[in-house]
Amino acid sequence: MVGSGKTTLAKAVYNHKQVRYNFVGHAWVYVSYPWKRNKIWEDICYGLGIFGVKDSKYSDEELAKKLYKFLKDNKCIVVLDDIRTVEVWDSIKPAFPVNCETQSLSKILITSSNWELSAHAARVGYLYDMKMLTYKQSINILRNIAFSETDSGEQYSAKKKLAVEILGYCCRLPSAIVVMGGILATKRSTEEWEMLLNHVKSNLSSISLPAILALAYDDLPYHLKPCFLYLSQFPEGYMISIGKLIQLWVAEGILSNDKGESIEDIAESYIIELAKRCMVQVGEGEVNMKFKTCYLHDVYRDLCLSKASQEEFALIPENPFSLPYMMVSRRVRRVAMHEYIPIQSLRNLKLTSLLFFNKLYPEEPSISISLQETAEIYLREDKRWISRLWILFKLMWRFRRILNYLFNNFKLLRILDLEGAEIYMEGEFLRDIGKLIRLRYLSLKGTTCFSKLSRSIGNLKRLQTLDLRMNEEFPVQIPNVICKMEMLMYLYLPMVCDSKTKLRLNTLRNLRTLENFNSKNCYVEDLGCMTNLMELGITRFFCRDDCEVNSGSNPPVIIASEHLRSLSVSRPENIDFNLLAYLILTCVHVSELSLTCSIGEFLPACQFPDQITFMSLSETELRTDPMPTLGKLPNLKILELQKAAFIGEEFHCSTEGFPELYSLKLSSISTVKHWIVDKSSMPKLRHLDIIDCKSLEMLPVGLMFITTLEELKIELMPKAFKDRLCEGDQFNKIKHVVIFQNCY
Repeated sequence: MVGSGKTTLAKAVYNHKQVRYNFVGHAWVYVSYPWKRNKIWEDICYGLGIFGVKDSKYSDEELAKKLYKFLKDNKCIVVLDDIRTVEVWDSIKPAFPVNCETQSLSKILITSSNWELSAHAARVGYLYDMKMLTYKQSINILRNIAFSETDSGEQYSAKKKLAVEILGYCCRLPSAIVVMGGILATKRSTEEWEMLLNHVKSNLSSISLPAILALAYDDLPYHLKPCFLYLSQFPEGYMISIGKLIQLWVAEGILSNDKGESIEDIAESYIIELAKRCMVQVGEGEVNMKFKTCYLHDVYRDLCLSKASQEEFALIPENPFSLPYMMVSRRVRRVAMHEYIPIQSLRNLKLTSLLFFNKLYPEEPSISISLQETAEIYLREDKRWISRLWILFKLMWRFRRILNYLFNNFKLLRILDLEGAEIYMEGEFLRDIGKLIRLRYLSLKGTTCFSKLSRSIGNLKRLQTLDLRMNEEFPVQIPNVICKMEMLMYLYLPMVCDSKTKLRLNTLRNLRTLENFNSKNCYVEDLGCMTNLMELGITRFFCRDDCEVNSGSNPPVIIASEHLRSLSVSRPENIDFNLLAYLILTCVHVSELSLTCSIGEFLPACQFPDQITFMSLSETELRTDPMPTLGKLPNLKILELQKAAFIGEEFHCSTEGFPELYSLKLSSISTVKHWIVDKSSMPKLRHLDIIDCKSLEMLPVGLMFITTLEELKIELMPKAFKDRLCEGDQFNKIKHVVIFQNCY
């Protein structure tokens, strides 16, 4: 049954300490629809660490054999969440050793609302039929969501009495209770609870989950309804970047700024309010306690799709081949492409938003080869591969016709997101994009361009977001026209630009985010004009010479913005240490700092802003232990030391160091053998990740004194390390927080 708590129970099993300890490999895969067999297998392989994202060039047969052998040889647990049909299970089953003569130690756990599938799959396993919640379980769920810690004894008793009656309308379904709890959580007084109960009594003619979901939507404040409906455009199971979502909301004009708050703060408050109502789920990975992703639970997604269709808010085309043309309702202004749909089939010329989550060409055997590989052949002018090049030319011609149709027929577009379209093009394919003068949001992320972008992009003077993070293996020349887009708030430059690119950005005074800035393709002095800049990402080149700084003088003030909160520097070559030190020292309001560059020596603590709460170091190749310096930063809450951040053999966390540290991640620090943690160090540490630190011999004894530790994840570590840890005398003190992940 939908909403009976299958996924919640599966997560409880998957994350149980005993399961994490006894299985060496763990993978959780949500089976989204429409499903693809090789995508499911690939996701399992990523989760088990069999290969990385860039190493997945295998045929279906090779992938199945590789996964089958791995699961047979290792003790792994794989969860497949929300398989809906027998067809899906039978299609992916060949990669699992469920019928082999030699009993496999690996376990496959599937969740499904389809009884036929459950019975079919249970022939080679065990079937657990979900039970209805007891009264005690129901009231506990509602109490955790809806009751306030500030409720007085009398108010608590009154609410509990009302809660018992409200629970009667929830059919003892976990999802229904969570939904009702989300509504009640926004109502503080007993009178409001009583009003809701009376409303439920008079309006719910039938007690059902859909009826309760509809009540949750109706209870939303006016300003939150379009924010919720907007989520209907994203595919099932899609992890939505909150940063991108905010930019789309801004482009749509959904956010109002009446109280003088920043747009980002308003948007985040909306997301938090939806999360409190349990209408969106926020993802894990958080920086400075701010969530980076969100997604819709499948129960709420059904409601979201239903309401979006009912109110003609957005359209997700499903089968374009059933009709010669899709006569999209003239009231619908937004279309999201989840499947290959011929763009020429869209006939509503008043669309204002077009999002692509799938390729602009069909999955045909004739184009099943890697387009990336064919594109590389095109650049090499390799005459031996004429047949492959013909396929690429054929597709590029198709792309050209598609883009021409799009640019000439949808002139009211405010949002055009081509990130999922996988387009290969010459720069002149975009020569008509300048006709879309109402565009507020344009993303070419992930597309491939073989030449200079068309100058007509400079006509898009109303743009607020421009994302040019195209395929970095093909450097693209950007014309010097971005300075015309004075309304730009979010600008993402390509990771790699052609050497002829040189951009003036001094007119972009509204810019809040600038990524992939470098001093070779841009002018450093232009940063001084961006007085509203909040996030800056410097990539590749950032040289003293480009800053026009003489060796005997101090650098000028590089960044004038007093709003800068996030700074990242990433480059493959060494960076001028003094220039970097001055850059960090002058960014006095920065709270997030990421360095991915070789610096050799570390800055003293006094040169870091006191406000820093998040720091990430990668490939810095520090020769001296950075822990004594980092431990002196008074507000540091999250610290990540990753690949080659330190090339010494010992970490030492001193007494009273890291007074506010909440989360610590050590990843791919291959040289560290010993780690010392003094008593009273890291007194507030709650999360510790140790990933792929192959030389580390043992956990520090000092960790045993950190009573706040809630989770210690050990991932991709040698089995010998795991065995030493488990056999140690102190393991009993921490085993309740340890999670092992893929320790082979």
